[in-house]
Amino acid sequence: MNLDEIEWPELGPESHAMMAAAAARQYNRIANKLGAKPVDVPPSVFDPKPSLARYRLRTASEVILTQPIRWRVKGIIPEKGIGAIYGPSGSAKTFLALDMAIGIAQGAEWFGYRVRRCPVVYVCLEGEAGLSVRLGAYSTKGTIPRNIHFLDQPLNLLDSKDVVDLTTAIRGREATQGLVIIDTLNRAAPGLDENSSVDMGKAISAAKMIQQAVGGLVLLVHHTGKDAAKGMRGHSSLYAALDAAIEVRRSGDLREWSVAKAKDGADGMAHAFRLDVVALGVDEDGDPVTSCVIQATTGATARQSKPLTAAQQIGMDTFMAAAFANRSEGERAVRASIEQWREEFYLRSTADNPDSKRRAFNRVRAEMVELGRLTVDGDFYRLPTGLQDFPWLQAKSGTDRDKSGTRPDCPASGTGTDRDTTL
Repeated sequence: MNLDEIEWPELGPESHAMMAAAAARQYNRIANKLGAKPVDVPPSVFDPKPSLARYRLRTASEVILTQPIRWRVKGIIPEKGIGAIYGPSGSAKTFLALDMAIGIAQGAEWFGYRVRRCPVVYVCLEGEAGLSVRLGAYSTKGTIPRNIHFLDQPLNLLDSKDVVDLTTAIRGREATQGLVIIDTLNRAAPGLDENSSVDMGKAISAAKMIQQAVGGLVLLVHHTGKDAAKGMRGHSSLYAALDAAIEVRRSGDLREWSVAKAKDGADGMAHAFRLDVVALGVDEDGDPVTSCVIQATTGATARQSKPLTAAQQIGMDTFMAAAFANRSEGERAVRASIEQWREEFYLRSTADNPDSKRRAFNRVRAEMVELGRLTVDGDFYRLPTGLQDFPWLQAKSGTDRDKSGTRPDCPASGTGTDRDTTL
């Protein structure tokens, strides 16, 4: 075949650049061996392009070196995000929110938890008229810090102008990267259909806009529904959007708060508190003016004060029996695995068949945690108070206990004046 008769395609600019780059690389390989000076390699369409990938994959070592979560109240409230304090009317959730606000503004410990000081903005939309006396009551305990600011004008989270004006006011006071408390969500979103995912989504979006504009954490004060056991009132999307949540409960004069949601934070252990009345003088008619402050207490909490049902009492008794058998010498914790507890419960249960016993055990097990009588860690359940309230568990031998899990010389678990499992 005569090569001169072949019609060769014309080479375009890209082909010329490719050939030039290939020739330059080949020359540099020879020059490198001979110690000659290399030449510049012209760009080519085959050169690797910089990565424009949207997602960046990281190794385990890189993830480990990532900044861990930073806390505003250690293990309870993070520095950034959306949170909530919720409870039924009369539970003192507003007093608790104000107490937290002052503690954070001071940088003082709150219920024994370490606090990182920051500016606080408290948007008071419910009970505005009582704000002055509530602050007056707290002023009797010490100076209210200067870096806590209050707003008692109407605010509508569903109005973008109101949201912008609020963030502008916060930045104007240099109160960014702190805590913004909105009390309450209901008053801050008039006309909101709390059960609508669309309406609740608008309120959540407004809270996130505030958080992104000023940094820090936005904390919503909210109500529970008619059935307080079901948690916050309204659509479940609100709870799902939260980075932290505190639930407030009340039983008579007993009040408590517990962590309902905290990413990598504390468990749901209850913290009891009371409202201490503070006298502030008299009004123009000579009637006394009073308000209240939060006082942390020890002893029974709102959940633990409720009397146990017969089935719950069996559950508590059998747990104590399992814990006694599981006790190690010198151990302070009172705990039992779910298998140990289940075995003791089945021995005492009067249910007709294994399936009924299983359902009864699972029901009582959940109720004991809900009532705050026990806490759970994986497959182990324990008493929140430990051994100090149960000295009889420190006996060196468990051979003299009866089938109920109690020793003959001590009262039954959960009742009696000598020892009280409600602590």
